[in-house]
Amino acid sequence: MRTIADRYILKEVLAPFLLGVGAFVVILIGDILYTLAEFIATRKVAMHVVLQLLMYKIPAILVITFPVSTLIGVLLGLGRLAKDNEIQAMRLSGMSLRRIFAAVFLFGGAATGLTFLTNEYVSPWANHQANNLVRQAAFGAVFPQVREQVFFRGPDNRFFYIGSADDRRRVLRNVMIYEVTPPLPRLITAREARWDDRRWLLRDGVVRELDEEGFTKYEAAFADMEIGVGLQAESFYQGQKTPEEMTARELRQYMVLFGQTEANRRFAVEYHRKFAIPFASIVFAALAAPLSVWTAQGGRFVGIGLSIALLFIYYVAMSVAKALGSVGGLPPAVSAWTPNMLFAAAGAVVWLREEGLP
Repeated sequence: MRTIADRYILKEVLAPFLLGVGAFVVILIGDILYTLAEFIATRKVAMHVVLQLLMYKIPAILVITFPVSTLIGVLLGLGRLAKDNEIQAMRLSGMSLRRIFAAVFLFGGAATGLTFLTNEYVSPWANHQANNLVRQAAFGAVFPQVREQVFFRGPDNRFFYIGSADDRRRVLRNVMIYEVTPPLPRLITAREARWDDRRWLLRDGVVRELDEEGFTKYEAAFADMEIGVGLQAESFYQGQKTPEEMTARELRQYMVLFGQTEANRRFAVEYHRKFAIPFASIVFAALAAPLSVWTAQGGRFVGIGLSIALLFIYYVAMSVAKALGSVGGLPPAVSAWTPNMLFAAAGAVVWLREEGLP
């Protein structure tokens, strides 16, 4: 009987969940079209390009939509069962409230897994393709993957400067490498370099050892020189990506690369959000399950209103916490997980009150 009840509850929750997914996808796509309306009109972008852009945006939209729709699905689905006294009938048959809601936790866990997989394996690639389409529409061709005047910090106290880089040929030009290694720092310059796995193959350059005042103490030219940079080639040749275009693994690599810097804080916040946002589905499910019993007598409109209010509070908390994390007001992990912790605490309070019911 309990297996039948689980399937019945899942069926009731799934229908409003899918309705929420469809509604929010349409709303957010409409928002994208509104944002791009002037761009489309002035640039005369072909319709197939617009359709491609919208298709590439859907995975990112789904990452936001799945947790939201989980909250709506649980509130409306269980709310309907509670209003028709079906949950009360299950409890009278001997099922505890926790056992009745076990199917809801399973649903929230499945939504969390689906959100994480989409956010980690589909959305970064799709966002990158979408950004390339925007560049192509604006400039007539996709930006070549070339960096100019790029500084970054690498492992082993090395600082790199690259005048320009051609990803397609895997060639770096006007390279400078500053090594802060005792007893004296060393500056290496080269006209050209090539990537080879975890090595840089420098050509036509000069090595200078500097004294404590920064003057050249030793200088030697070289035709070819190989150094190990401790950085995998794909970390450099992935193109210029925003955090939304990166996987958790890529974000982790950048966190290691930039060290204790302002840029690193932003990467760290986005890294932890990669896990916190999907987990919101199970948090919403745990909070919405007991709340659905409270709102049952008010009907679907009360459930929808409560969903909107909770989502507004959640995304305000998420925006404030993200801003604080980016400027150093909160540790990155705390910044990413604070909204989930607040809603989990609220769910715990509601559950404690429900535990007093027979």
